[in-house]
Amino acid sequence: MKQDRINAFLDGNTFVHYSTSKEKLIIGNSTGLLKVFDVTQPDLEPISIDINENITSLANYNDRLVLTNTAGNLELVNLSKNEYLGSLYRSELPLRDSIFINEGKRILSGGDDNKLIIIDLENENKITTVSLPDQLLNISYNDTGELLALSLSNEDIQLYSVVNEEPNLIKTFNKRLSSKINTSMDKIDFNDEHSEELISTKTQWTSNGRYLLVPNESLQVLDRSNWTDPIKSFNIEGKIIDYDLSPTNKEVGILTEKTLTIFDFNTTKKITQHQIPDLDGNFPLNFVWRDLDIYIGTTLGEVVVFKDIIDETSEINSLFVDEAEEVEGNDTDDLLHDSDEEVKSEFKEPDYKLHVEDSMVIDEDDVTYSDRKRHKPNGFTIKSTTITQNLQPYSPGSTPWHLENKDRSTTSRRYLSMTSIGYVWAVKTITHENTIDQQSITVSFFDRSVHKDYHFIDYDKYDLCSINDKGILLASSGFQDMKSIDNGKIYYRKHDSEQDAWERKIPLLKNEYITSISITNESKYDANAVIIVGTNFGYVRYFNLHGLCINIMKTIPIVSMITSSSGTLFMINQVSNDIYSYSIIEIHQDYKFIQQNVALPLKSSDNSEVPFIKGIFFNEYNDPCLVSGYDDSLMILYAWREPNNSKWIPILNCHHTVTENGSSNKKNWKCWPLGLYKDHLNCLILKNNNQYPGFPLPLPVEFEIKIPILVRTDKKKDILDELNDEAQTQADDPEENFLRALTMGKLVNNCLNEENHDEDNDDIMERLTRYSVLFDRSLLKLFGEACKESRLNKAFSIAKLIKTDKALMAATKISERMQFMNLATKIAKLREELVDLSEEEED
Repeated sequence: MKQDRINAFLDGNTFVHYSTSKEKLIIGNSTGLLKVFDVTQPDLEPISIDINENITSLANYNDRLVLTNTAGNLELVNLSKNEYLGSLYRSELPLRDSIFINEGKRILSGGDDNKLIIIDLENENKITTVSLPDQLLNISYNDTGELLALSLSNEDIQLYSVVNEEPNLIKTFNKRLSSKINTSMDKIDFNDEHSEELISTKTQWTSNGRYLLVPNESLQVLDRSNWTDPIKSFNIEGKIIDYDLSPTNKEVGILTEKTLTIFDFNTTKKITQHQIPDLDGNFPLNFVWRDLDIYIGTTLGEVVVFKDIIDETSEINSLFVDEAEEVEGNDTDDLLHDSDEEVKSEFKEPDYKLHVEDSMVIDEDDVTYSDRKRHKPNGFTIKSTTITQNLQPYSPGSTPWHLENKDRSTTSRRYLSMTSIGYVWAVKTITHENTIDQQSITVSFFDRSVHKDYHFIDYDKYDLCSINDKGILLASSGFQDMKSIDNGKIYYRKHDSEQDAWERKIPLLKNEYITSISITNESKYDANAVIIVGTNFGYVRYFNLHGLCINIMKTIPIVSMITSSSGTLFMINQVSNDIYSYSIIEIHQDYKFIQQNVALPLKSSDNSEVPFIKGIFFNEYNDPCLVSGYDDSLMILYAWREPNNSKWIPILNCHHTVTENGSSNKKNWKCWPLGLYKDHLNCLILKNNNQYPGFPLPLPVEFEIKIPILVRTDKKKDILDELNDEAQTQADDPEENFLRALTMGKLVNNCLNEENHDEDNDDIMERLTRYSVLFDRSLLKLFGEACKESRLNKAFSIAKLIKTDKALMAATKISERMQFMNLATKIAKLREELVDLSEEEED
């Protein structure tokens, strides 16, 4: 181990921060200066950037650096250009900490004013706040679970979910931290007046998001799967000033006033300890890792450097490997919940490769301490791969893997499924040493009063998902290794308990893999839900909730499957390249085919980034609904209960609706559909030209359906006239109103005498009455416009569509008022025919 010093400043509080993505050591000083060192070129002079005085924190994401100070400023610096970008926010009281979340899209900050400040960088720096019960001391972020841990002055830790735009408080740990109240309002004198502030209250997550480190008299480790008691602790003499996990999370360093101690994170055994050099009555302030080098900021202005902090690499490595193999009893039980498989995975890196959909290959050589020292940050290898199969595993609402570069690792994440019940996402992290952390899965619900969110480590690389109101079904498709016939697996568990959880392998042929899974709800036909598993070879297997196979059938290759609340299975099949069909099966009626292999108007987009299917779901009447990526049109299947009569009806162009027909400031917005209820599409709006939802998840919005028959004019008009015309076009067009009332009236009426819907007949009759009123009103308006234009033949054709005597009488009066007597006479004859028809129906 070598010791060195960087005389960055003559005096003042000096905070250190290391950006792995930029390989820059950042030193901020309370005198109002920031120095940026390029560690790859140690002979270069640092770059100085002026900032505000009395800095309190540093955080970065890629090339953006954010700082806070006691004056309440939240400042931004561009590390690529080494440029100060100014203040994003100003608080009346000091700010103590800040952090980037949601892939760098938002900045969080807070301090003495009992608020959490949220700045949305992708929404014109929009600022929102969350009230807190006390001063905010520190913020830590778990990107695998989209969780925040907030350290408060009342010694509590609050956990928030930030997967949505609005943070949601999910748990509070009472009295977990050391007592700390920040009283400094200007210059912070850690050496004297504010010495009580020199104690660590920050929390830190491990890179896989499973463990939370909490400092108190010792450094404790909490397991996210069971928060009750710490699973282990690191004991140290003296108060903890700072601590930090190594880049691999294999070690943790703890800093006190006199020592820097390195522990093995898995075994909690001390690896090495070093004395802090004499600082002339000053103290260490914080520290960061760079591989096996450690940089320590001080209250003296200079930075202490420990090079090759771990000396006995080979001896320690072999020692810990031997000890890990000999661990018995409660040590491993406490660590990983009595699971032999999990114990092995804790001490050995998982030996699986990334999913084929990642489109990359990762080198997975074993890494030793000396390897890590030689290995440069960002050393993982990414290579493009070609996927030749055009039929990939798909779950409704799923997204591709999204690769995100972070300072200490590379995170890949995706939504496995997104429905009206909730959303499930998977995260896996590739460290800079080319090792892959365990994949994790989080299940979240839109209505958290019914179920609580839960999280678990995934050892089977699940890539398919289906959820209902009782449980979750996951599948490992086998797509990544089609030559093996032993990779297909399904797993089922209830949301609130793992007691009856089970898994079973699915028999696959060579080059066969699972493409879709689905789970029904309990229905009036059968008290038990049914699990369905389909493959690219067209095998469809049905299981009960205990994993017993209850039926099997063979069809053409399966693209996707969904089931309604009544047990209706809607299945999309691939006939040939870019030619698709659908079938509808009533599971609880002895698997009866209602429709079988009917042509489906679905095709792939020429743009490979556009999703093939954006949404697939049932409405409240159990009618299948589909939104394709090719035309972004919401279609609903009409009359599917009648053999050879089903037809798809487009009821909304999602793109035109979300962008307001190409509005200049919304032209790149996208729609991500979630479901259709009555006359409204529930969806997410994706901004910044994003094809898929990311983090944070936008708040759902609703759009009223509009039959796509209108064309927007391109004439240049005054902006107010254009807005008025647009409002008229979108909301009051009588032709669209007429066709919508006719279309939706038929759809709803088709369900009136059906038992397979969730609405009672009174609600259906109320909707039909509204459609009838809209139908007559829109036709009368069209009739009046035709009369004004003296298009009498068109006016009479419209009158023939009217089905009520009251509306025909109104049309007669319009004709007479405009002195079109021949037209009035013709309409009077229509009224007589309508009366005669009504009398015949009564007889």
